[in-house]
Amino acid sequence: MATDLEYITLFNSCTISPLETARINRIIDDKIINNKPRYEAVRNKLLNLNEYTYRSACFLTEPDDNFIKRNPKIANSTFNRTFSGSGLFSGNTGIPWYFIACVHYRESSSDFTKHLHNGDPLTGFTRQHPANRPKIDHGPPFTFEESAVDALKLRGLDKETVWSLPKVLLRLEQYNGIAKAYEKNHINSPYLWGGSNLYTKGGFPRDHVFSLDYVNKQIGTAVILKAMENRGLINIPRQ
Repeated sequence: MATDLEYITLFNSCTISPLETARINRIIDDKIINNKPRYEAVRNKLLNLNEYTYRSACFLTEPDDNFIKRNPKIANSTFNRTFSGSGLFSGNTGIPWYFIACVHYRESSSDFTKHLHNGDPLTGFTRQHPANRPKIDHGPPFTFEESAVDALKLRGLDKETVWSLPKVLLRLEQYNGIAKAYEKNHINSPYLWGGSNLYTKGGFPRDHVFSLDYVNKQIGTAVILKAMENRGLINIPRQ
């Protein structure tokens, strides 16, 4: 696990392999940007946008009549209700949509028929670790959105309030599990750096089995974020 400064230094020194540029752009265009509304929907469910917050002194979404009836004091009070064109609160609130998109790519190749937890099919509960998820009020099949909410809550990511670049990279690396084998062999995690100058080989061909010769061929999440920043699609705060 790196420090904040180390994560930033790695990100700044990361250069994308020319051989992977076209593939990375296809991933960004076809799998990430095209599905941005679905990732935003997961973020919005985590924010519980049917509720309000005094701290921001504005409603996140237009409250329905039933909500007003249950909270008469709100109906009679003065609030500055600020809405975006889509009726949602600031896109900077909550888990960044691109974080969810990157996890989805790594865990299930951006397949919306699979759990965000680990890539198991949504037709049943998860079988791999974490098993028997999601914990919701009905059985399978599940929607991607409701299962993704469960996956992110399970890791406490809905409680995270700081989403700076170091925190994004740390949470991505933790999602997959920070392996001591990488640190011991001075290997940067391919979950972050695959497809760049920062990763050549070494990894887990299967669970709990490490090999110095194994090459993880998926693109790393930090590399995807770097490419998206280079194209001006996102801007991740550094602190």
